[in-house]
Amino acid sequence: MIYTANAEELFVSNFFLSPEHIVFSHGRLEILGNHTDHNHGLCLVGGVDMGITGAFSKTDDGSIEVISQGYKKIKFDINDLTPNKDEYGTSKALVKGVLSKCKELGFNIGGFKGAFVSDIFPGAGVSSSACYESLIVKIVSMLYNEDRITPLQMAKIGKYAENVYFGKPCGLLDQIGTSFGGMIYVDFESLENPVTEVVPFNMPLKVVLINTGGSHANLTPLYASIGEDMKLVAQNVFDVPYLRMVSKQVFFDKITKPNRGVSELAKMRATHYFEENERVIKAKEALKINDVNCFLDAVNSSGYSSSTMLQNTMVPGQYKGSPQEALDILRPYLGNGAERIMGGGFAGSIIAFTFPSELNTYMAEAIGHYGAKNVKNVNIVEGGPKIIR
Repeated sequence: MIYTANAEELFVSNFFLSPEHIVFSHGRLEILGNHTDHNHGLCLVGGVDMGITGAFSKTDDGSIEVISQGYKKIKFDINDLTPNKDEYGTSKALVKGVLSKCKELGFNIGGFKGAFVSDIFPGAGVSSSACYESLIVKIVSMLYNEDRITPLQMAKIGKYAENVYFGKPCGLLDQIGTSFGGMIYVDFESLENPVTEVVPFNMPLKVVLINTGGSHANLTPLYASIGEDMKLVAQNVFDVPYLRMVSKQVFFDKITKPNRGVSELAKMRATHYFEENERVIKAKEALKINDVNCFLDAVNSSGYSSSTMLQNTMVPGQYKGSPQEALDILRPYLGNGAERIMGGGFAGSIIAFTFPSELNTYMAEAIGHYGAKNVKNVNIVEGGPKIIR
């Protein structure tokens, strides 16, 4: 949601003047395509009406001052953009990374003051970091570049900031979700220049996010292991760098045979890749013709595959408080809907699609277990970051 008054109040209380502009940057929903992007696969991603509202003003001295609600103020000069490993995992790293990449690409950069208020579950899979990156790019684009940075450029800038400055080996999917908005089909055959297609979302369904209480923040090695396992199969079994270079028929002809140096878990994760790509295509076509049952079947099948094949719905040995526990607890109340892990997995959020007549029952049960602040009925939002004024 857009919290203009809260952002303005935070700005005034920290900088003792009124902000010149208001911006809103939304988070993203991973609809389908769990861990396929790193191997050049297919995904469905959507913008969500949870995000960051920012109040900001231009400065003339090249200084950056940013305060986010609940965090300490960061301050630096635009001439100080060197990556610093001591800043890994911080918002300062993201701001510096965005400015550095904008400058490298030939865009103008300059100073600003900003005050940011967020309603995104922190560290729970809605891509708060990508949302933050897109927000900073939008500010730089509006203040210094006549708002001409495109959504794909915005996504690439954000990914660079997260990889190089923030220290997280993410792909481009999160940033596409926060930069484009709407429902987007993405083909990552080229990681640098993925093909995107806007897909309508007119289903008679309600979308619910449940934050199960864990955080992705310290789980990067587990997250990265999935793509690494898939690439290990591609390299050791098929002698190619990644799975997109293997045909489905060749894969299934060979994967069941004995293969040295490849674990059974890696084989299962590779199998998920091929089956998940098919689910993405199935769901995309279902969205185009409003085939609700086909779409829900794809979502449920993806959820089961993440649980059994990727095995990323809980940290090994930590069922209590995990997304898997939430899926198990809430499935009996789902009715005819669908649910699955949201994002990288192991901890964080689950996503559910329910029919309107079944929404209240599902929400009530979810709130009973996880609290009202961790259960949200959300909407797909169009258009990427927006300058409100």
